[in-house]
Amino acid sequence: MFKFLLTLFFFLKCVNYLTCAESSNESVTIEKLVNSELEVCAKAGCVRGKFESGRIKPYEAFYGIPYAEPPIGKLRFENPLPYKGWQGYWDATYPRNACIQKNVLLSTKPILGSEDCLYLNVYRPINWQQKKKFSVMVWIHGGELLSFSSSPDQFGPEYLMDNGEVILVTLNYRLGFFGFLCSGDAAVKGNFGLKDQQLALKWVAANIEYFGGDSQSVTLVGNSAGAATVHLQMMNPVSQNLFQRVVLMSGSAVSPLVYIHDNARSKFCLAAKYSGLKDWNTSTTFQLAYQLKQLDALVLVEAVNKLFAFFATPPVPLRPCIEGDWEGAFLQEDPRTIWAEGRFVQKPILIGRTSNKGVLAAAIAINETLLGIFNENIDEFLPIQLDFHPRYVTKVMDYYLNGKDYIDESNVKFYYKMYGDRIYTYPLINLVKQYLKYANVEENPVYIYEFDFESSYSFFKFITGKNIYLGVGHIDDLFYLFTMSSLFPPIKPDSPEGKMVDIFVRTIVNFVTRGEVKSWRKFTPCTPSTSTPFCDRQIFRRYEKLDLNEVIVSVSNEIDVKMVKFWTEIDNREN
Repeated sequence: MFKFLLTLFFFLKCVNYLTCAESSNESVTIEKLVNSELEVCAKAGCVRGKFESGRIKPYEAFYGIPYAEPPIGKLRFENPLPYKGWQGYWDATYPRNACIQKNVLLSTKPILGSEDCLYLNVYRPINWQQKKKFSVMVWIHGGELLSFSSSPDQFGPEYLMDNGEVILVTLNYRLGFFGFLCSGDAAVKGNFGLKDQQLALKWVAANIEYFGGDSQSVTLVGNSAGAATVHLQMMNPVSQNLFQRVVLMSGSAVSPLVYIHDNARSKFCLAAKYSGLKDWNTSTTFQLAYQLKQLDALVLVEAVNKLFAFFATPPVPLRPCIEGDWEGAFLQEDPRTIWAEGRFVQKPILIGRTSNKGVLAAAIAINETLLGIFNENIDEFLPIQLDFHPRYVTKVMDYYLNGKDYIDESNVKFYYKMYGDRIYTYPLINLVKQYLKYANVEENPVYIYEFDFESSYSFFKFITGKNIYLGVGHIDDLFYLFTMSSLFPPIKPDSPEGKMVDIFVRTIVNFVTRGEVKSWRKFTPCTPSTSTPFCDRQIFRRYEKLDLNEVIVSVSNEIDVKMVKFWTEIDNREN
């Protein structure tokens, strides 16, 4: 504690630890003290981290800690193995590679990353010694199970570290064929990305106490497809004992985004075909698996793109699969059945969405060439994009497209609504209503938020390169939880966006630390009796009527009841 106070004293005296006056002998002492504070010895081994100056407050970062053996060579398409350890101190002062990937929404970008990618980052506030234990937030990134990573330039911890109440862990997991290829038998068992996440959670349970974290106060947080994997972890009998709370941001395992189909074998054969294996339709799965392990990783990354019927259609082409009865199986039945029947350990849940979920569909609609191709093949592409049986395509178009069988300026906003309703809003409502049938909401409450804060920070603008604003779209809430320097500069603290950062971070942190959300406005918690038409949700937005520079939180329980009934009938007919 003495060393910490002395270090803090010198921090206040200097601009920062690394820029003290060279004429002072104190600089050597300060550097030594800072380094000593950043040396942690945990069960996994000793690591040496790095001091970061931060946005408002300094924090400590431990980058690129291995939690699994590199899944390369013979370990490609195999369940992850715990890292064997290292001698001395692991250099945790710089981030490691992302898992090898190519972002399908940014097709002009090169392939990046490596197969040797199973690392995690630990961030803790500078005042971690002042509190007995910090609650822990474990972040699972989204990206269609094909892209993104734990890199600090994509998910930087500055806003959470400014808050100073939680330890943040971000992690990589295998993507694309490397993480989600299944053969339908023991040749390639599958769900490796989910098993990577589970092993990382085991690492957190065993080691986070040594970093000042509380292993009994861990919240698993994910966005989009990452939220779907968080939901799956919640329903896994091993994983569900490794965390205490869940935040699902714009995604779940009961969304058409990741509906599981009984086609693992056919997808596996297509993977072999698209990877250039000439005997893809005559060899056994074990023979093909052996050949796939020998291929250059770049071949497998490029082959994934051939699984799309059209641009980003379906949004997630490789999905978790139902495994057989073997050791280490992650998922052995449809998660929609598990969830509907309540066969898992209940936990407090925070569920969120942005107000205009369908604007990613605009990447097609605003491109004349793409829209033309989509309209010519709408009977084929629409059921694939939204995951419903093709026999209902006319019914769906009649409901949303003003009686037309194509998309144009007169009905394009309803196409966006169609996409958002089917992929995000309807599943969220369905998930909550099913949970309330059996949950003890006194002990395991469910909270809902909606993000409707309009600003220049727009993921849609980034992926299209066009200065078009279509509302608060998919993952736009992430700009206010993480710094995302690869997309936009950090938000200024004294701006309206900065005010929203404070509100949104406080909302998430309250849940991570206490299992309840901060009541910015009075609202009625979710119970079976309040689920008609729907539970109250807090809505984050600008104060449009009086001052756009002010941020407000409103409350609503309104939903599109007719829409919910429509999609329920579609799904029930398919069953």
